[in-house]
Amino acid sequence: MTSNNNNNEWVSDMNHVPPALSMLEQLPGCWGCKDTQSVFVYANSEYCRLVGLKQPQDCIGKTDHDMPCPTTRCADQFQAQDQYVMKTGKRLRVLDIHPYANGRWHAHLFTKTPWFNEQGHICGVMFCGQELSDTAILEVGHWVCRAVTHPEQALSDHHHGEAQVHLTSREREVLFLHLHGKKPQLIAQTLSVSVKTIENHFAHLREKFDVDSKAGLLEHALAQGFGSAIPESLLTQQLSVVLRG
Repeated sequence: MTSNNNNNEWVSDMNHVPPALSMLEQLPGCWGCKDTQSVFVYANSEYCRLVGLKQPQDCIGKTDHDMPCPTTRCADQFQAQDQYVMKTGKRLRVLDIHPYANGRWHAHLFTKTPWFNEQGHICGVMFCGQELSDTAILEVGHWVCRAVTHPEQALSDHHHGEAQVHLTSREREVLFLHLHGKKPQLIAQTLSVSVKTIENHFAHLREKFDVDSKAGLLEHALAQGFGSAIPESLLTQQLSVVLRG
């Protein structure tokens, strides 16, 4: 997708939205783009409803600090993520958990990618977000890989499963963030505890899953369905966490 030199000019009249942007209205999930100053150039109707705006043109010219929504508390983090994407040209995947304009907590996986103009220069950031629900988002990849590499074993595992491991609330939080690629230092920062405390939780998790490595922990946890839902205890604090690519 490309833009002209003045992003705001060519989207100021929403009756003449360029086809590339109007197409975003037809896609599922939250979609939009911001300029180099993290000012919204466009966002689709689903994203606007989520943050409390009536229609797509209401977002134009606003920043994350201006939204009528509690997500403003994480606006600085959103903009820092935008700047990273623009400076490095790399994609970011972000786990966002927030209360939104409707008063409900929602969890999304957002992907932020560089937005290029017609000259091939980065002129901002594009984002898309899919809400996380109880569907097994992480397990999909796990079971596909098992089916391709070990089809008979995957079928057996899927039907018979393993005895469900019982975890504490904090162990579920640590495991969930581990499954999404977070390292102990960042898990500790996210949960406002020490790295030593997180390592202690990992030791208990390895013992409960009867494995001797974090890779083994990931394998067994996905096989038992621990990647399919966000721990309810995480849905009480706002998070905007950059995940493994």
